[in-house]
Amino acid sequence: MASLLTAAVPALGQTKPAPKTRVAERAAAPAAVATPSFYATYRYRSYTIHSAGQEPVAATGVGGTLTLLPSGVYEKHLQLTGANGPMSFDQRGRFTLSGDNISFLYLSSQGDPKADNGTFRFDPKKQTLDITIEGFPAGSKGVYSLSAQPAPKATKP
Repeated sequence: MASLLTAAVPALGQTKPAPKTRVAERAAAPAAVATPSFYATYRYRSYTIHSAGQEPVAATGVGGTLTLLPSGVYEKHLQLTGANGPMSFDQRGRFTLSGDNISFLYLSSQGDPKADNGTFRFDPKKQTLDITIEGFPAGSKGVYSLSAQPAPKATKP
């Protein structure tokens, strides 16, 4: 089933854009551009659930990491504290970007292809990433705030 998902979802950057003219290149305004510093390991800072017709609810005990690789592979390790104690959500799959839209494609615990779709905002100066995932029922969403982890310092041999 994993090969089905991989075959159905092209790797990030594998599609060839139509050739642009110089005029079209100048006129095209970049939306949310994924710069090289975008690809990193981020630490979850907060998670807020917005349900239609209700006040937003901030999750407690938020922690863990989200790694986004230039190849389009992601790895999520999210921890939350619920009424019955700590909960972990681990996922590995592919992600795609289109403008400020982001999709996470993965296999469910039953092996079925799933997708979480939403938008993102990346601040390269602050190295922060905000992701909004549209939820169910219609009108609900989850908002994640993340910060890039500092790169490991080089050590002298």
